[in-house]
Amino acid sequence: MNEFQATTVLVALFALRCIAPMVLMAVIGYGMKRLVAHWEAEEAGQPHPQPTIPLTLAAPARPAKRALPCWLVKNCDPQTREGCPAYANPSLACWVARLRADGQVTARCTGCELYSGATALAAGD
Repeated sequence: MNEFQATTVLVALFALRCIAPMVLMAVIGYGMKRLVAHWEAEEAGQPHPQPTIPLTLAAPARPAKRALPCWLVKNCDPQTREGCPAYANPSLACWVARLRADGQVTARCTGCELYSGATALAAGD
């Protein structure tokens, strides 16, 4: 083996031993950055889940059905009834109608005996 061939073999082994792993790590790093950017863009495009409704589980159990609708229990005036989703959907529980219309249950609903009685029944009390 002459001197040129020996030098060529040493340079090739050096490249194989040192430079090839560095190039491979750079390619893997670049691929991972692109993958993370893709995942972040995908996450940004998805809607965030709605917050859950807090259920008061410590409330005492009430009867399953009320004979009176909520607007009579709360003694709402006729003008308030017209804008109320529970009055528009009397087949639904008042807090369910409010949840469907507004996307959330108001603080006024969570303090009501109709809501706390329904959540206690749902919890199995």
